[in-house]
Amino acid sequence: MNLNLRKLLKSMKGGKESLALSETKKRIIGAAYFGIPFLIFLYLGKYYFLFFLIFLSIISLYELLTISENKNFFYLPSVLIPFFIRKGLSLILLLLYTFILFLIDKKGKEFLEKNILYPFTFMVITSIPLSFFYMIREEKGFYISLIILISIWIDDVSAYFLGKKFGKRRIVPKISPGKSYEGLIGSLIVVSIFLFSSSLIFGFFSPLKSILISAIIVLLSFLGDIFESLIKRKFNVKDSGNIIMGHGGIMDRIDSFIFTIPVLFYLL
Repeated sequence: MNLNLRKLLKSMKGGKESLALSETKKRIIGAAYFGIPFLIFLYLGKYYFLFFLIFLSIISLYELLTISENKNFFYLPSVLIPFFIRKGLSLILLLLYTFILFLIDKKGKEFLEKNILYPFTFMVITSIPLSFFYMIREEKGFYISLIILISIWIDDVSAYFLGKKFGKRRIVPKISPGKSYEGLIGSLIVVSIFLFSSSLIFGFFSPLKSILISAIIVLLSFLGDIFESLIKRKFNVKDSGNIIMGHGGIMDRIDSFIFTIPVLFYLL
């Protein structure tokens, strides 16, 4: 009896390990499908990269409109606005956002939320970070953009795997159960080592600035992930979409950009 029980437990353990391995493979394949085209267009720059980022913005906005059950897709062209108004846009959008919140208090809340607040918010978080990343590519060049992109990806990967391996203390279990203090601190260490080493080898940043950039990337990427998790919880979905194997939707891959990229644009 005990022997059979041990075999059963061993079989269950093996099944879990196999499932975890399968999930890891899916994440690697999905990351390659998304990452390789991103790197190619980043290298090409100019209008190639611009149109690629606009495409990602449109898909991301489509995903968010879909999960919010807003089928009015005439909002999709709105993602073009930040790419062409550019630097002066932030203040304008902030004022518009404040005005919309004021309207919601005064008018029909449900109608305005669905038809104005949500689409406007989705446009802001999908297109503004990517438009800032385009400006970083154009003004700072390919190598700075590449270092920033790789750092964000390293943060994402290290936080995920270190969190799964060592994570015990959850930061916001009700919003994003997978996020742990161990994963956050571990990713900060890994990203700091990468950027500090890069600064010594290539001289893109001073060592002190590389540590500051590391902290910004890790903390603001975390906030971006939490912000997107709040949206998904609001509409009771696990992922923004299913276009990327093992990762979900495009928005699930660029949520780290939401706060990180605009701040880094002004810091670099």
